[in-house]
Amino acid sequence: MLDLVLTLAVIALAAYVLMPVPSNSLSQNDVKADAVRAAAIFRQARTDAIRGRASTDVVVDAMEGLIEGAGEPLEVHEGIRLVWSTSNQCPVDAGRRALRFLPDGRSCGGVLTLAGAGYETRLRVDWLTGRVELASQ
Repeated sequence: MLDLVLTLAVIALAAYVLMPVPSNSLSQNDVKADAVRAAAIFRQARTDAIRGRASTDVVVDAMEGLIEGAGEPLEVHEGIRLVWSTSNQCPVDAGRRALRFLPDGRSCGGVLTLAGAGYETRLRVDWLTGRVELASQ
């Protein structure tokens, strides 16, 4: 009986030592996933503006890695760099530039770049139509 317990203990120890360690490093899939989530926030804000017949803002804090819309805010993965550029027509909220969707679907326009793990994707919001597009590079 003692031999069986020791054998199981050795097997368990070997399995623990040989088991692959999950990596905490950033992957391209993390960047893609955050870009898709960000696009969903922008699209939802546009839909809310049209349905509610009132302007809706999406605020991007590139320094903190935070994107806030009507629903749950998105905090991008650590290691993803955000570059946010909008027109001068977009409002400023607490020192952060917001993208505003108007009730007719238009917006003030902007480009959000998410970069990390050797991968870059751009989220572009057209000012005339408010259309949200994702493009990888």
